[in-house]
Amino acid sequence: MFLPIPDRALHLPSTSVEKQHCRIQKTNSTDYRMIRVLLIEDDQAQRSALEEYLSSLSEDLSVIAVASIGDARRMLESESFSLVISDLFLPDDTGLNLLKELRQTADTAFLLLTAQPTIETAVEAIKSGANDFLTKPVDLTLLRKKVESLLETVSLKEENRRLRARLADTFSTSSVIGNAPALKSVLERVNQVAPTDVTVLLEGESGTGKEKLANLLHENSKRKDRSFVKVNCGALTKSILESELFGVVKGAFTGADRDRTGLFEAAQGGTIFLDEIGEMDLESQVRLLRVIEEREVMRVGSTRAVPIDVRIIAATNRDLLDQVDSGEFREDLYYRLAVIRLELPPLRKRKEDIPLLFNFFVTEFNEKYMKSVTGLSPELLDFFQQYDWPGNIRQFRNVLEGMVVMATEDILELKDLPGNLSRTPGKKDMSDEIKPGISMEEYEKAIIEKNLAHFGGNREQTAKALGISERTLYRKIKEYAL
Repeated sequence: MFLPIPDRALHLPSTSVEKQHCRIQKTNSTDYRMIRVLLIEDDQAQRSALEEYLSSLSEDLSVIAVASIGDARRMLESESFSLVISDLFLPDDTGLNLLKELRQTADTAFLLLTAQPTIETAVEAIKSGANDFLTKPVDLTLLRKKVESLLETVSLKEENRRLRARLADTFSTSSVIGNAPALKSVLERVNQVAPTDVTVLLEGESGTGKEKLANLLHENSKRKDRSFVKVNCGALTKSILESELFGVVKGAFTGADRDRTGLFEAAQGGTIFLDEIGEMDLESQVRLLRVIEEREVMRVGSTRAVPIDVRIIAATNRDLLDQVDSGEFREDLYYRLAVIRLELPPLRKRKEDIPLLFNFFVTEFNEKYMKSVTGLSPELLDFFQQYDWPGNIRQFRNVLEGMVVMATEDILELKDLPGNLSRTPGKKDMSDEIKPGISMEEYEKAIIEKNLAHFGGNREQTAKALGISERTLYRKIKEYAL
């Protein structure tokens, strides 16, 4: 991680009462005191002046100045640098050629200086991987701004790598970002479950990252070197779903002009991920139950069973027990799938992760769209943490992508929000009214009891208000002796 130049902080606001800009913090495990910059300039007077100016910007910045590309190559072979600043034309070679060589092995930030600016030169520099370029004589104010921007981008990349490694002491979590207790408890269970072959049901609202978690389970299992097959059960009709999952033999139906392997067979030895399992029709559920119980599939139109060795992970954004009560989902299949249940928290329940997610996504979008966004204002962070995020992380990522694409400044502000979002207030967070130490059962009993009293014991109205079926309500009334 590289610290930004003083007076130019990362601008990830503090979440404390005093809303001030803060730098990315140093860690104790590595010495990050010096930011190393390699300056390549053959003119001695300019080289000395630039070296002195750059060194004066921060006590954390160390400048190594050389007069030729040859000297620069030798330095780059033996040492690492956060930023390279090079003249375009030098006696022994060009800065462009050095840039092209460097890009084969590293993504070090690179700033080109040229006294002969042309559109062709600028285009070639960008295509070769230059982060920016300046014309000579160098405007020192502009140089400072560009150096700060480039080093802050480096800081974002390093912080992103650190965040992705933070939970990786015992197992890989490269696809999951966050430190909220609600998420960490899920990841702890993933750590226990991943190495086994147990069937897992992932529950959570749309956009919470169920597919990411399914990938995480696979990547940390003994099946990680075999296929990971994803199936969106909600995107396929009944007839197509069965032939896709179980395969089909030639002549089974009109259009079946050849034998075709199903996705269960394609996942042999690996993992199959059944997303939106709650959308599967009852007839297909019967066939899936048989696959789970018998560990074999039968292609549509065939009488021959094919043995399979596949781990099953399913996901849903619905309450499957409610669907069981309403007759939309088979109870026996539910219990076969829910051997282990993992529920992902919505973003509104892990708002402390928003700065980390912001850092992660902005780094990605800066690279994708060649932008230099380095932070957000305290007001925007407040908005992000008060907003309810009904679309969860998927919505947050999409909002940030649009904001980065349209950004004209390095710091994102409230004015950069898309219009539809800025007009939508955050919902009240009821978590402030919850008292620690009271069980879920006690809260559920109290909620049902209060609603029954409100509706004068009318079960139909109570069930409707609670968003559950009457059958589920009846079961809860009996369970809690209400």
